[in-house]
Amino acid sequence: MITVEELFDYAVDTDMSLTAHSIFWAITNGKIRKDEDSEKLKEIEFDQEAIQQWMKDNTLRIGEIKLFVVESKQPNWYAFYFGKREADAYRLHSEKFHETGVKVTHADRLMSYVLAFAETGEEESLYEYRKKVMQFPVYVGHVEAGKRLIHHE
Repeated sequence: MITVEELFDYAVDTDMSLTAHSIFWAITNGKIRKDEDSEKLKEIEFDQEAIQQWMKDNTLRIGEIKLFVVESKQPNWYAFYFGKREADAYRLHSEKFHETGVKVTHADRLMSYVLAFAETGEEESLYEYRKKVMQFPVYVGHVEAGKRLIHHE
């Protein structure tokens, strides 16, 4: 059994805004408890208008920290950063590596990728790694094109 709380936590951790806000609405309005089986969510009639407003207001602050990839001056290497804005990643990259005029891409589609961290050998998704970070923007590491090994310089 997957509890409502477990599904909610997963939805928040993986930036699933509609699912997270829907569950939050159901809990807040006493339609379900956190310790209940998440299958019971299928039986609830949700207030879509209220949920859409909560999503618009981003009540749960989902997706504020994004993944940005900076194309390094070293061919086929990309630097990964977490931050709120593209400009934060660009600034941090230029300060840390003295590279300017580089391309920055918003790359949340890569968040679910499992990467191996060269220093520890530990494998985890960027969603999991992001949960460990306390301050943003932050440099995550460099990845060679087509590889799943991240190097923190």
